[in-house]
Amino acid sequence: MKQMFTTTVLVLLTFLGVKAQTTATDFTANDCNSVSHNLFTELNNGKVVVLNWVMPCSSCISDSKAAYDAAQSFATSHPGKVLYWLSDDAGNTSCSSLNSWASTNSIGPNGMTSFGNIGNTINEANYGGSGMPHVVVIAGTDHHIYLNIRNGANDGAAITAAINQALTTAVNDVQGNIASISVFPNPSKGGISLKFNLNDASKVSVDIIDATGKTVKNMNFSEKFSGDHTLPISFENQLPTGNYFLRLKTDNASRTINFTIAN
Repeated sequence: MKQMFTTTVLVLLTFLGVKAQTTATDFTANDCNSVSHNLFTELNNGKVVVLNWVMPCSSCISDSKAAYDAAQSFATSHPGKVLYWLSDDAGNTSCSSLNSWASTNSIGPNGMTSFGNIGNTINEANYGGSGMPHVVVIAGTDHHIYLNIRNGANDGAAITAAINQALTTAVNDVQGNIASISVFPNPSKGGISLKFNLNDASKVSVDIIDATGKTVKNMNFSEKFSGDHTLPISFENQLPTGNYFLRLKTDNASRTINFTIAN
């Protein structure tokens, strides 16, 4: 289900030149070392992908450097989890030229995978169209787009926050004994209900997380659940309109889904 954004966020995204799209489009592409990469495989394996298109051009430098630095800032705390992919926008720049441009501007080579994008396999049009540079942050088994910035916003803080959010809400998902999970109504004007099915008996806990990665509600249940269950979830204080995440945890699993409060 498409996610809704608050009016404020929509205005901000429009200002930044961002398409209000929340789900990534898959692709398989060879990098500049002729190694094949599939986007959804990486996401399903718990990786956060920071995808950055460039021409390359002088106006591409600052935001691309900010994206690279943001990805690298997690190299110690989350080794191997955050991938920075640098791609030519239209597949008409050689790998040697792309890598030279990146090196000249202190982007990579550590922690960077570059793509010549021959044949436009990594199609920017699937992510809102052209706008140099173009940075998206994607994660989770639902292939969620956490950030989509075009036209040189140079917002390293926003990129870092999006990576943090992705790591908090998506990367640690383990299906385990959680057979299914859903939230309704979605969007909601108040409380929600969590419907889930467990393959075997387990204690459960529920976290409600806002768009910044902050846990705004936590529920722990001492009894064990098995099979189909529906849990009503109320909020003592009305949550502001916005996009939220619900994380269900059992003895051996963790699943996160999105829902929206639309007051």
